[in-house]
Amino acid sequence: MKNIKVLLFTLLASSAVFMTGCYEEPDLLSEITTSKGKVAQISVVWIGTTRTTTANTSVITGLTAAPGTNTNFNIEYTSEVPVKEFRVYWAPTATGTKTLLATIPVGTQKYDATLRNYVLAVPITAQETAKTSRVFFAEILTENGLLSAQKSATLTTN
Repeated sequence: MKNIKVLLFTLLASSAVFMTGCYEEPDLLSEITTSKGKVAQISVVWIGTTRTTTANTSVITGLTAAPGTNTNFNIEYTSEVPVKEFRVYWAPTATGTKTLLATIPVGTQKYDATLRNYVLAVPITAQETAKTSRVFFAEILTENGLLSAQKSATLTTN
């Protein structure tokens, strides 16, 4: 009787091991995510004609300038997919209504080997009113129809 119990226990235990070996866990990530493709990544945007950094090498993105001053809105980005165009918007505040300022076709950007990024300089003019701010936004549209996340920098007049 004891041998039958041991044999029965052994059979049940081994069948449980074999049955769990065939169990396939569902891939939860593939069920909740759908990839539409790759997008361009904007590293940083900054305003000015010269790229300046802080002591810890962070890029200073904003600029204070005299009213009506001509300067550049610079977009540093990288992309594994072909870029179709660049879009630049402005708004009075970071959450304000955005106005399309420029749509720039691909081909005007330059590769900077030191930064290991592409850089596009878009000419902009500071607002005519003193002591006001404008926030400039950049986004990149790739050939696969996907938009990058927007990045922004603030231009203030003194």
